Amino acid sequence: MKYNAGVIYNKSKANAKKLALEIATWLKNNKCKVFLSDSISVRPKKFDFILSVGGDGTMLKVIRTFSPLSVPIKGINLGSLGFLTDTDANEVFEFLKNLLSSGFKIEKRILLSVEFEYNGKKVRTISANDCVVRSLAGGKLITVDVNIDKDFTAEYKCDGMIISTPTGSTAYSLAASGPIVYPNIPVFILTPISPHTLTQRPMILSDKSCVSFTAKNKYGAGKIMISIDGQENYTLPNGSVVKFYLYKKPLKLIKNRSKSYFETLKTKLHWSI
Repeated sequence: MKYNAGVIYNKSKANAKKLALEIATWLKNNKCKVFLSDSISVRPKKFDFILSVGGDGTMLKVIRTFSPLSVPIKGINLGSLGFLTDTDANEVFEFLKNLLSSGFKIEKRILLSVEFEYNGKKVRTISANDCVVRSLAGGKLITVDVNIDKDFTAEYKCDGMIISTPTGSTAYSLAASGPIVYPNIPVFILTPISPHTLTQRPMILSDKSCVSFTAKNKYGAGKIMISIDGQENYTLPNGSVVKFYLYKKPLKLIKNRSKSYFETLKTKLHWSI
């Protein structure tokens, strides 16, 4: 079977563009239709699959762009970690040979919907990894009231709050002492950053839950920073409410049949070394 493929690369990395061109040429020589673009200027378009060439940051941008169209995505790793991009550059052509001969297997993961008001307008966006709410004044304490399914849960005095998907459990949440969660489990992870009360620990919630943060800050003119996947950043006024719930469509990742999630963990986190 021949495919209509998108190849999206990180234009800030010369080796990413070079590899993307090599991949595009290989696919064309194997009778595939190919669309080539950098990750900054690309716009949503329907493909049979997308190859993201870069690191996890490139992959996150590609996910937010193409997941609303339910396009399957595969990451080719040129970065330093590569939790999402589990196929390295030296493996890509063998992977493509197998894909064209045997097809591909899809792994579905949840995405997070994020909703808030910005400059008087309602913003709705999606997150593959996490959303972080913190003070605009770096290192300053904020207060976050958390409601789960419209019930008040707790007031957190902390450096910030993270809500993440299982995919994002190995990102900022892990650095803030959150748990590693197997990526296809349907849950959200709520992780406070440096809470002032030791009993306020990370929580795992059902992905059917609707969660809201009300963020209050007495520093930095009361400004709140909200960060989506560490890439989309907004400055909000004191007392802003941010709502989170399950996105209506799943993330579709193309699995590397030769690698397991635990192999990726062991490699990237240097377990047993």
